[in-house]
Formats: sequence, C-alpha cells, structure tokens
Amino acid sequence: MIRTSVAGDAKEVVSLIMSAIGELIVVYTGESLPEKAAPILETFFMQSGNRFSKELIKVYEQDGEIAGMILCYSGQQAEALYAPIEQYRSDHLQQPVKHQVESEYDEYYIDALAVSSSYQGRGIAAKLMLQAEQDAVIAGIKKISLLVDVNNTHALNVYERKGFVQAGQKMLHQQPYWHMVKHL
Repeated sequence: MIRTSVAGDAKEVVSLIMSAIGELIVVYTGESLPEKAAPILETFFMQSGNRFSKELIKVYEQDGEIAGMILCYSGQQAEALYAPIEQYRSDHLQQPVKHQVESEYDEYYIDALAVSSSYQGRGIAAKLMLQAEQDAVIAGIKKISLLVDVNNTHALNVYERKGFVQAGQKMLHQQPYWHMVKHL
C-alpha cells in the first residue's frame, strides 16, 4: 500500500533517505556519520515546509513495515523548500549557505527514492515512481525529473527504460549528474 508518510515513519524513512542520498547527507546536515545525521533529518522530517518534510514523502508499506519511499516536490516549490535547510546550515557554519536548485521550475522532481534491501526486486520502486507520476499529473505538472550520477550507468539505464531522457548535465556539489526528464 502506498500512502503519505506520517510522524511514526520517521526512523525508517530517514534511514531510506540516507541510503538514497549517500555522502551528500553531510551537505544537508553537516554530519557525515549516519548516527549524527539521522536525528537532524528526523527533525526536518517532522517539520513542514522543507525538502525532507513528511508530507512530501510517499511510502510503500508492506507487512506493517516501510518497504520503500519516494520524496518528490514541484520545482516551483524548490527554493522555498531548500530555505529551512540552508538556514540551519548557515546558522551552524556561521556563514551563508545556498544550495543549487536541482529541478527546473516546470517539473515534478524526484529528490530521493529508496527501497529497503529486504524488499528489493519486487517492483516497489516502479510502483513508487508510478505514484509520483500520478501525483504530478494531479498537480497539473506535465513532466517529471530526477538526477543520476554520470558514473551510475545502471541507474541511467533503468530510468531510460522507464521513459526518462537525458536533458543535459547539472553540477551538484561539484559532481556531475544527468538531468533526466520524462514527459507525462
């Protein structure tokens, strides 16, 4: 069953977010160790109006467990959703922090997608992506996008099979990514 995440999902969803974004977690939390980054992300998860807020996350629940999650938002909202994270990092670093917006204004952006290792290979990611496409259409957005590390040829091939095309490259935290877009 796919549903919007709720407060009780925090620990499981944050663990999945961290697996999806990997070492970029330090950019958003200032912490490279998962045990230090997780409580910060849990705080963001519980607060509305930021890119890690629970209301932006759909979970796939199976057997009473969170088997996977997808974090999406409209490109129109991106700057406003990034602002609380930037403010948190600016306060802790005592200098201004500004993150590059990953999506385009007219896109529904898949920020993170992850499936628990014990549930992989069951089509859960595909179901979550289909849900994101449906949510985009409901929101009146005609394309969906995501970024793929240029060195991750497996993910690139998977998304191309799902109908995504390369729409150029974006630099994110000094790393190149393919900007992948699918017209709905």
